[in-house]
Amino acid sequence: MRIRLLVGFVLFAVIATALLVIPIGITLETHESSDTLRVLKRDVKGLSTLLTDALNHGDVRRAATLSNSYIRSTGHQVLVVDRNGILIASTAGKSGVQPLLKIARTVGSLDKSGTSANIAGEGSQYYVAVLLHRVIDTGSMEHVVLVVTSPVRAANIRVRNDWRDLALFGLFMIVVACLFGFFISGSLVRPLRRISRAVEAVGRGSLEVRASESEGPRELRALAQAFNATSARLIALLESQRAFVEDASHQLRTPLTSLQLHLENLQLSGELSGASNLKHVLTEMGRLRRMVDSLLELARNESKNPSLVRVDLHDLVLERVDVWKALAAELELEIVITAMPDLVVLAIDDVLEQVVDNLLANAFDATPAGGRIEIRAFQSENSVELHVVDNGPGLTPSELALALRRFWRSRDSKGDGSGLGLAIVDQLVQLSGGFVELHEASGGGLDAMIVLRSA
Repeated sequence: MRIRLLVGFVLFAVIATALLVIPIGITLETHESSDTLRVLKRDVKGLSTLLTDALNHGDVRRAATLSNSYIRSTGHQVLVVDRNGILIASTAGKSGVQPLLKIARTVGSLDKSGTSANIAGEGSQYYVAVLLHRVIDTGSMEHVVLVVTSPVRAANIRVRNDWRDLALFGLFMIVVACLFGFFISGSLVRPLRRISRAVEAVGRGSLEVRASESEGPRELRALAQAFNATSARLIALLESQRAFVEDASHQLRTPLTSLQLHLENLQLSGELSGASNLKHVLTEMGRLRRMVDSLLELARNESKNPSLVRVDLHDLVLERVDVWKALAAELELEIVITAMPDLVVLAIDDVLEQVVDNLLANAFDATPAGGRIEIRAFQSENSVELHVVDNGPGLTPSELALALRRFWRSRDSKGDGSGLGLAIVDQLVQLSGGFVELHEASGGGLDAMIVLRSA
């Protein structure tokens, strides 16, 4: 966004400068010719008076001195001619003054001005030619004409200098616009970046983060206030949900436990008949208690701080398999481990143990006696994959799509679980920045895959 704002400032400055500089340059170039001729006419008016006085006294030398003084001070050229030839000439060589002589012969009572043809060594010239009316015609001086010229080349140089100055001015204006654009875009983008970082932090679970409401334009301050209000409302809703789940779980746990104890006491005392029915009731009571425990665990996981730590997945897998080894022997199950060493991942502290335990529990429930459970862990680009594969009946494609939902249980499930084990695994892995996928194993059964970021 800052780059787009800066580019917009620069484009605006370029267009505005071009609209200002180009017309000025064209105007200066257009008026240069008329301005030069106007200066020549002004100079001719004064110089003609001085030369007339000198020539009336027959002092051609003084007239030449006046002409040379004028030439040195202005850089213009002077030619004074009469019918008999050249009296004063600042342009050397007959070929150089020939075009001016032609102009002088055509001057009458009216002055002439314009641009002459190319003069050898000098190029085109702006000229003003006037008849010195007050010079006394004598035998030696008749029809005296003063011609003052200025090179067109000099005017062109002035035009180029004007364009150069205008270009430098335009460049300066663009640089100033870039500086203004840099600071102004920064003042707009910095508050947006702060709000963006606050949004990202809230998205990662840091709900206490707030955006600054005292910086930036009024619209951005209003946006920050709206974001903070939304975050506060979100926190209130989540806290209300957690509180409800925790309260409901605790409230349900106490009467269920009490009811289960009473039924067990009655069963032991023999005061109730129908032991099979009572056993069924006790089984259902146990399942309800486990379901309440799982719901409570889900609520606790939602409140976990999503700060990640480094966990050695290889050592953790070996540790958890060692815990389950006795039960595997009792159920006649074989556990095979293929785990690369030094598999360090990023995860929330103390959650991967629960993830591995839940996956192993599901694999134990699905695998028949004499079956095999394989655990594989390896590096995959910038992530680490953990696979828990069983050779049980597996799941259909439609069941694979539903297996991570809460309370979902397979129709062929032989356990009495709550249907929340895989949901808890998925929740914990997502909080750790990873994801869970379920696939059909190559030899039949289920392949539960966990992908976590490599540390």
